[in-house]
Amino acid sequence: MKTIPEIKVYDDHASFWTEKGDQLMVMGDHLGRLPAIKLLRPQPSERVLDAGCGAGFCTRRLAWSGANVFGCDRAEVLLSAAKELECSKPLGINYSIADITNLPYAGDYFDAIACIAVLLQDSPEECSSFFQEAYRVMKPGGRIVLSTLNEYLFREDSPNRTNRSSWAKYFPADEKSSTKNRQFREEYRNSLGEVFHSVIWCHPHQTLIDLLKQAGFNVVHSQSRYVTQKALDACNQSGETGYPAFWQALAIK
Repeated sequence: MKTIPEIKVYDDHASFWTEKGDQLMVMGDHLGRLPAIKLLRPQPSERVLDAGCGAGFCTRRLAWSGANVFGCDRAEVLLSAAKELECSKPLGINYSIADITNLPYAGDYFDAIACIAVLLQDSPEECSSFFQEAYRVMKPGGRIVLSTLNEYLFREDSPNRTNRSSWAKYFPADEKSSTKNRQFREEYRNSLGEVFHSVIWCHPHQTLIDLLKQAGFNVVHSQSRYVTQKALDACNQSGETGYPAFWQALAIK
């Protein structure tokens, strides 16, 4: 489970996420969330879980497909916003307060699971626990999609480490750390110029693939999404283009 300081970051800066509703306002919407949903391809009548649903941005888009959608998150302030939007614009989404490392669902329950822009908040051990839980609650033949920041962003020469791009900046949380899975301080900007501050994990893609396989999944596809001028313009940002910023993977039980 998360420590109080890790959860509290969303209490302190919740409006960054809760006030955007269904609007596309950050680079992750364009290059992370939408491509991940497209990769999952939720179908009408399928039972789909949005694991770490936050304020419901992806959850609602999953429901637009006609799927029977569930969402869970550990941050009550974000989940409350998701529930409020569901009340005003109902799509039949079932929301629950829960940590993804301890899912409150029966075994073999879901046809598909989305975990989008979530694992950057989790340690490798927590990622492993989630994958085991996801495997437990998923039907045989079901699929899971992950989307997270591309490991390239955290390289010392990346535009987001060298002030050559404005949409996000990353600084090592501990300069003495020599582990492959490192924590970074993040400054993440939306189209209004507002900044969200947090401490996140850099997970090498191969680490996540290995953990998925250890949980029993078969990884069938992975892809990187590159910064484009169109995405920068949509978010009122500037900087370099053509480098990988987000990464997705599709796996099957």
